[in-house]
Amino acid sequence: MEQNNKDAVVSYYDEIAGDYDESRFGNSYGRFLDAEERRILDRLLPPNTGERRLEIACGTGRLTNYATHGLDASGEMLARAKERHPDVTFVQAMADDTGFPDEVFDAVYTFHLLMHLEPSVIQAIFREVCRVLKPGGRFILDIPSRQRRQRLGHRQASWHGGTELSTADVRDLCGDAFTLRRSFGVLFLPVHKLPEGLRRTLGGLDFALANGPLKENSSYLIYELVKN
Repeated sequence: MEQNNKDAVVSYYDEIAGDYDESRFGNSYGRFLDAEERRILDRLLPPNTGERRLEIACGTGRLTNYATHGLDASGEMLARAKERHPDVTFVQAMADDTGFPDEVFDAVYTFHLLMHLEPSVIQAIFREVCRVLKPGGRFILDIPSRQRRQRLGHRQASWHGGTELSTADVRDLCGDAFTLRRSFGVLFLPVHKLPEGLRRTLGGLDFALANGPLKENSSYLIYELVKN
């Protein structure tokens, strides 16, 4: 992604920061997605471990309660994250150039970022995350499933959500730097379209299907990588 495109993405999120939480996570789809992401993060990033954790593209701080440090390129989004999490250290920077020293974090995670970026930028972020992680540190990320999109014939017309990957693609990105430890699927069935009571009833079924043999047919995949 060229610098002018990066600037366009930052400007976009600066403009929508004021109603981002309500517009993206105040509806049935957003609430369901938020709950499923938290279910997985609760497992991967339990509290009170003493770990130093960095959330990249923390936005307004929706998931920053799992972190000790938050980073975002949008100053407007960061302002809201700081209000929500006054005990977290925040930095305004690009994801591929964080400015942190080498090997200072036990875990780095990012959600709803890589799907907006070109492959070359994703590769640069992987290199930067590897640099700031301690040996044995973990990188947790999400990405739309390439297999799901191909089966549905989905084509994204713009940069927003325009990138999807397969597990094979993620392994290629790992190279010699990371080992893929495990993955989780999110949103196998259109549960968010059902009435609230049915969503609660079928949520467990959806999670089971999203994490069974057909995992890559889920809408999103969450990966836990370990730095070699």
